[in-house]
Amino acid sequence: MQTLIVEAFGPLAGALILLVAILGVRHFLHQMRSRQTPEQRQAARDSFRSRLVHPKAAEVEQGIGGLLPQRLLALYDDHQTILSEQIEIRIPPSERTDDGGFGNLKGQGAEEEKEAAEWIAAFLPLDRESQKFTVDLHALGLGKGFCFATDGSGNFYWTPAKETREADAPVFFVCVDPQGNVQVASSLSAFLSWPRTINGPEAEPPA
Repeated sequence: MQTLIVEAFGPLAGALILLVAILGVRHFLHQMRSRQTPEQRQAARDSFRSRLVHPKAAEVEQGIGGLLPQRLLALYDDHQTILSEQIEIRIPPSERTDDGGFGNLKGQGAEEEKEAAEWIAAFLPLDRESQKFTVDLHALGLGKGFCFATDGSGNFYWTPAKETREADAPVFFVCVDPQGNVQVASSLSAFLSWPRTINGPEAEPPA
């Protein structure tokens, strides 16, 4: 078969066609390996939700070399909130931060920004494992911090960690495409107090 391809299309084209075919097979095999049964998906979801209500603050703080704000620790004691999914948080006009680029980073025009909202697809467990799938805040020059929620599109909400434990801390949104980081709330308390609508399944503590 390789000889026929080379004779028909030339050596370079033949090699390209074979490469595409090999990559296609690899992609198919990867999909087959990553395919899960409903039981496996449910087990993974149950495990994730169990981690949400069993935070490991000391482990995280040791890993990042700083102390998280007390308000963030308290968030993980609020199981009803931390287990919520697909949350739309409406930003009160008086609370919107003037960062000079928030609308552009979010892909919003002037009219959309008038109805500004934040979207949390899910909160992240307070453990080091969850941070392996976020962004490297230190590498981005943002310092020490913890990504506590995701918008489901590869972007994250995070709060800074300090040398001493503070009562509260600002909330930032780090975006990877386009790359940027903006403050969305002056404190986590304010962020969590804004009006919100939960569009996901009703939060229920794991068994």
